Amino acid sequence: MANVGINQITRGNAMKIDGEIYVCTGMDHVKPGKGPAYIQMKLKNAISGRVIDKRFRSADNVEKVDMDKASATYSYYNGNNYVFMHTETYEEIEMNEDAVGSNKEYLIEGNPVTLYMVEGQVLSLEMPKTIVMDIVETEPGIKNASATNVGKPATTNTGLIVTVPPFIEAGQKIKVDTENGEYLERFNG
Repeated sequence: MANVGINQITRGNAMKIDGEIYVCTGMDHVKPGKGPAYIQMKLKNAISGRVIDKRFRSADNVEKVDMDKASATYSYYNGNNYVFMHTETYEEIEMNEDAVGSNKEYLIEGNPVTLYMVEGQVLSLEMPKTIVMDIVETEPGIKNASATNVGKPATTNTGLIVTVPPFIEAGQKIKVDTENGEYLERFNG
């Protein structure tokens, strides 16, 4: 851990602020008409998952935390923690429900994830941009329906409810955007 200028922090870096570790999820350099320029950061608490906005002056320093990145696959939920398998060492890595957060709706056995760790402790995970999910329940499909019609709710194999076009039926696979939980397309693979 080293003190660095705020200008050396980029999206995805971790830093310690008031004794807690935060990950930078977004940042803007702002030059108002009056006054000095500043950096507005969106920071995610690595433990609680709470997101805050924080403003820094260009001259500010923060304590940068070295974060390790590991590829893993989701294995199972053991009742208390989510268990992942490191793809290189085959080591089982556990993560509590709070750290997984809303990503639990996208966890399917065998799917790849990226784990972010500090000093061997898993702080957060990153899902792929899109994943393929099975539709387990929805209203019956309508023949000759187009994608421009009004959507209907569908329940996926993880319990996530997605609004899908009327032609989607139970038993089909769809691609879902993991950032916003929206239907992207029917998957035929």
